[in-house]
Formats: sequence, C-alpha cells, structure tokens
Amino acid sequence: MLERTGYTAIDLRPLTGGEGTSAYSVSDTEFVVGESGSTPARWNREGVPSALAVLDGYSGGRACGVNKTGVTAGILHDGEHLLPVRWDPAGGVQRLDLPDGTISGAVNRINDRGSMLGGAMEPGYRWRAVRWTPDSRLAELEPLTADGETQAHDLNELDEVAGTAKDGSGARTAVRWSRTGEVSRLPSPRRATAHCINDQGVVAADGVSWNRDGQATLLTGGPVFRTGQTLKLTNDGATIGWGATTDGQQIGIRWNRSGEPTVLPPLPPDTTSTCFDIDDAGVVVGESAGGTKVRPVWWDEDATPHPLPSPAGLDAIVAQHITMTGNVIIGYGYDPAEATYRGIAWYRT
Repeated sequence: MLERTGYTAIDLRPLTGGEGTSAYSVSDTEFVVGESGSTPARWNREGVPSALAVLDGYSGGRACGVNKTGVTAGILHDGEHLLPVRWDPAGGVQRLDLPDGTISGAVNRINDRGSMLGGAMEPGYRWRAVRWTPDSRLAELEPLTADGETQAHDLNELDEVAGTAKDGSGARTAVRWSRTGEVSRLPSPRRATAHCINDQGVVAADGVSWNRDGQATLLTGGPVFRTGQTLKLTNDGATIGWGATTDGQQIGIRWNRSGEPTVLPPLPPDTTSTCFDIDDAGVVVGESAGGTKVRPVWWDEDATPHPLPSPAGLDAIVAQHITMTGNVIIGYGYDPAEATYRGIAWYRT
C-alpha cells in the first residue's frame, strides 16, 4: 500500500491467483463490490476479497451496486441468460422476480432505501424498465405506449427514475418516472436518453437538464468546446460530462446549476481528459491521457487536476466512481506480471 497526499491506493486482490478483478460500486460506508474472475465479490479496506453466494445452476455473476447498509444488487449468469439478485449484508443471495413474458434481467442501481433498478428482456431483445422495492417486490415502470420499450438509467433516494422510452412513432425520448412508476415525457429540447436524476428530481441528458417542473437548462460549451455526453448530477445541481475542444480533443466538463461550464483540464503534459463521477463537494474523478499513456485523476473544487497513485505491482489507469463524501474512489489498473486488469480502491488519507 503506497501513501501519497490525498489518497492511498489499495489493490483489490482476486479470490484466485491470476484472476482479474473489477470494482463496480462503492458506498459511503466503504463497501466495495464487483467481481473476481466471474465470481461476484466484495472487498474490505485492505483489499481482501470475499465471494458472494451463487445460486445452484448458475456459473457466476457480478455485484453491480451496494448501499450504505451493505445490501448488494447484481446478476448471476447461466449461458446467455441473466438473473437479477440481491445479497443481504451477510452475503446471502435472493432471486429477484421478473415480469411475465421476460426471459432475462439485470440490476444496475440500488439506493440507500434498498430499492433496486434494472431491466427485463423479452424475446427479441426488447427491454422493459423495472424497479424492485426494499423487500424485493417487483414494480414495473409505465411505458409511453402499450407494450412500448423502456430502459431505466438512474434512481434517486425517492425512488424516482430517469431513462428512455419509445413513443408511438418508435422514436426514443427522455423520460422520468415517479416513485409510483408513472411515466412523463421530458419537454423540448428533448434528448433520447436521460442519464441521471438527483434527489430534487432534476434530470440530466446530453446538453440539457430539467428541474422537477420540466424547466430546461442548456448545458453548453460556448466557443470553447462542443458538448458531448452528460454522466452524473449532484444534489446541488452540478453536472459532469465531456465535450470536444475546437481542435478535436476530448475534455471533461463540470457545469454549475445555472449551466455555466468549467473545463476539467488533463494532467500536464497530457492532452485529453474524461470524467466519470462527482461527489457532493464537487470533486470529480476520471482519467487523463496523452499519447499512449492513461492516468487516473481527481479534480478538486477549483478544477485543478491531481494524479492518483498506483498500488505496488499495478499500473493505475482510470478512476470511475467516488462516494458522495469523497472518502473512497474506485477504478482499475493493469497487472503486468499476470497480464490482467485489477480493481483499485483509493482511500482518503
């Protein structure tokens, strides 16, 4: 474990030597979950893994989300089919029901209440957005039209959901679902996908955000860059994403609640940056790249970039998630000795 001002890097070790590991979620209470090889796993603060239970008949899976109590949501797989599951804090596994007529499903979010968000797939690869209550009851999310396809992307602490749905013409449009599952189309200027929602009901999509009343704020770059993709939104209304500069370089962006942008520059002498997550204080994590080298980075409240260290034996590559408190960051790096990728957790020192 290597010390550096700001954060300490921890190798998320495999269950079996030589396996790759991936961390997909971290809670404010420092639960880290993901997969080791093809086995769902979680890690303690020292990077020691423990396997999460797999139901009989399934070959493996992954843990996709964890909340502050340690309840974990994820999937098990058996060939081409996916089964959404829930693990309790002790690691016991429970199957989550799917709607009638669907053949596969997945969970991609869990909030601190224990509600879970995901999708169910019908034959023909048609997806339906679904939510499960804290006691694991299935709650389908309303489509725009009868039998219309829906996909859910984010869930807030009020069980409101942001995502996309097909309208009567078959075109995709950004939507928001209420806590009771009722759908509403987001007004013009619409984008096809609503990526994220905060606890105030603000929804963000590429180039625009909407408040609870549907009032839009454009997320633009002016003469400096062209807006690309929006990724995450804080409860204070700060939004992150990326765009392209006038000379074609990708650059990370943070917008305030009024839609005013701040460029998140790469580490010197790199030329591009990409951001993936933001905490409640406005600290952003992502990657900085130049030539063939990619490095994990965090930006402070003033948008100054700081490198993140590598654990011994690994080359850190990217930081993907940060807790709302900013105390833990997760991402991954490369293990040259085993020729595989490994998860990394950075703890604030």
